Amino acid sequence: MRKLLHIVIGLFLLTACSTLQPAIPLPKDDGYKPWYNFNGQLSILESTHRWQVLIHWQADLKSGKARLTHAATGRIIELQWLGKRIQIRDNQAPKATWQTIKADTLMQYGIVLPPQTIALILHHQIPSSLKPQGSDTWQGQLHGNTIRLRWQNDRHKLTMTDMTHGRTAILRIFP
Repeated sequence: MRKLLHIVIGLFLLTACSTLQPAIPLPKDDGYKPWYNFNGQLSILESTHRWQVLIHWQADLKSGKARLTHAATGRIIELQWLGKRIQIRDNQAPKATWQTIKADTLMQYGIVLPPQTIALILHHQIPSSLKPQGSDTWQGQLHGNTIRLRWQNDRHKLTMTDMTHGRTAILRIFP
């Protein structure tokens, strides 16, 4: 189970929470489009581990699905969510069935941003506890952790850093 969650860590590397943070939409004239459906790459950087997975993402502000593929091992992790409810399925589990997983459980493995929060960010609604630190960077506290987000819209790149635990996840969206 721990190995399974290490792959999932990549997607949610920045503060799992049981409720969504209020979000502040970016100005309408910012030129950013929301990301509903994309393929990309997720790189995870920790002091002792580095890995990457391919990601297929489909989500709006209420529900979504993500498929994470670790090419080196052939492992595929699928997530789906509706509101606060999150389910997970692993192709290498003894029973490859959907199982409900709580955000608190994800947090035990260092997972930082639940999929609902990532969806908000990809729709340019930054959690209100994160304050602007420049034109494309926000920093603040999310559930006791110091978080920094950097959204480089022109490069299709979202960098999420959990400064409290020294972890970074970099999401690159393939245009």
